Amino acid sequence: MDTPVVVPFDARPAVAAFVDLMRRLWPSALVGFDDGEGTTTTDLADATSFPAHGELTFARDGSMDEHWQECGYAPMSDGPGPVALFYEIHRSLVVQVNVAGEGGPDDGPLSGWTGVELALPVATTLTLVSHAAPTEDTFCATVLALLREALGYGGGLR
Repeated sequence: MDTPVVVPFDARPAVAAFVDLMRRLWPSALVGFDDGEGTTTTDLADATSFPAHGELTFARDGSMDEHWQECGYAPMSDGPGPVALFYEIHRSLVVQVNVAGEGGPDDGPLSGWTGVELALPVATTLTLVSHAAPTEDTFCATVLALLREALGYGGGLR
């Protein structure tokens, strides 16, 4: 299940923080990195070494990594499945968005607007990939909460 997130800044430091948080969640985690261009040396603890786009993969251990090869993101019999995070830094990002909601005070300042132009001088698009939607699975919700923590906004935003 893909969970897209867009933030109005260069999120490479947050991506490095997310790697650290995932290693705390899974101390024996196998972490992979691919920038699609053959880069083989990226210090995952140093955000300045991250290229402008990449894919990080997280497997709890070797058995999950093997499971991934055969079953993709499907959960394992003993719990969750693997996780991936795709990210890309954008300059001068302009997109049209439609904001859901009824326009009540708890729905946010843009609730119910359609055709909103969102213009950001710098932005990062991130896609968290897991075996289920965070609204449907406790583990996936935990991983999304870790990403939000790394990005600096926790669960308070809608």
